[in-house]
Amino acid sequence: DRRNFIKSLMASGVLGASPLASQAASELFNPGAAQPVLIVGQSGLPHVAELVARLGQVFATAGIKQLQVTASGSELAQFGHVSALLDRVPGGRIIGVMDDAAGVIFQELAAARGAACVLNAHHRFGEQQVRHCCTSVGRESSIVWSDALPNHAERISQLYAGTLGGQAFAPGRQAPAAMPGVGGGAPASLVSFLINT
Repeated sequence: DRRNFIKSLMASGVLGASPLASQAASELFNPGAAQPVLIVGQSGLPHVAELVARLGQVFATAGIKQLQVTASGSELAQFGHVSALLDRVPGGRIIGVMDDAAGVIFQELAAARGAACVLNAHHRFGEQQVRHCCTSVGRESSIVWSDALPNHAERISQLYAGTLGGQAFAPGRQAPAAMPGVGGGAPASLVSFLINT
C-alpha cells in the first residue's frame, strides 16, 4: 500500500531530510494536492449550500486551495455537464454535495473516466439531528454518527479537511438507532463524496 510505504519512509527520516523531499512526500501522500479542490454543490438545496459554505471556511483556515461551483439537479444529470466539471481539475480532487440521485450519476460518470471515489458519506436529516454514514477506501467498515442539526456541517467539513490532509477522523458518539421524520420540506437525505480524478 502506497500510503503505508510513504508513512514508513517519512517515519524513518528518508523523506523528511530536506524541504524538497518533504514537499514530494506530501504530494505523493495527497495526490493532486498542488491543485485546488473543486467543490460541486447542487443548487436549490439549503443544506447543500450550508455545507459547501462551511467546507470553504474550514479549507481556507487549513490552507487548502479550492474552487466552488454550483449546478442544478438537471445539469448534474447531463453527461456533458458532469464531464465538463470533471475536466476542470484533471488529476485533482472533487468534493460533491448533492442529492442521492445526482450523486449516483456523478460518481458513475467519474468512475467511467477512471476516477476513484476515496470517501462517500450519506447524511439523513431529521427534525433535530443529522445522521451520517461514511465509507472510505481505507476502512473495512462504515463510520456512523449523528450531529445536532444546527452544527452538522462542522464535523463533515473537518472530515474532508482531515482526509485531504492525510489525518484520521474520529467522529465521537454513535448515531441513534432511529431518526425522527423530516419536516419543513427539507431534503430527507444528501450525499457527499471525495473523488480523485
